[in-house]
Amino acid sequence: MPVIRISDETLRRLKTWAEPLEDTAESAVSKVLDAAEGMSGDRSSQRKFRKPLLRAIYEMGGSARTEDLYPVIRKHIAAVPLSGNMNNLSSGDKEWRNAIRRERHKLVREGCLRDDSPRGTWELSRKGTELVEKMVTEPSESFIRHLLAIPAVGEDADFDRIPSQPRTVKL
Repeated sequence: MPVIRISDETLRRLKTWAEPLEDTAESAVSKVLDAAEGMSGDRSSQRKFRKPLLRAIYEMGGSARTEDLYPVIRKHIAAVPLSGNMNNLSSGDKEWRNAIRRERHKLVREGCLRDDSPRGTWELSRKGTELVEKMVTEPSESFIRHLLAIPAVGEDADFDRIPSQPRTVKL
């Protein structure tokens, strides 16, 4: 395998394309090349479909027919800002579906989805299942930010105040 030397600045730029603790230098370079070749369109809009796609397949038992999968994926991406991805293509299909298919191809290349599934069926590999289970068990970044924003006891927290009279509840 060839060795490539790059500057610290180029390495820093390459890291912006990488998913921490997931991507290798090889997969990060591959993402950059995909974007440069126009295969994946806008990197940020493409990556936002990865987790919803993986979670939807996982929820459906690890394998699903494409036509059954799209409605489940759509529910998962309801909170994702889709901006231009809701537009119709010349084929009549929605851009987000096209983006999902491109992300599926990337996941197959990365070994997260099986490449030997029957046509029209998308199936998690062992690596993909482990990735989804890791995503499900890790607290989300927004949840962690929420926890860090909660004031400590004694500062401005409601739970450290003693009520003046005990509350009674009638059942």
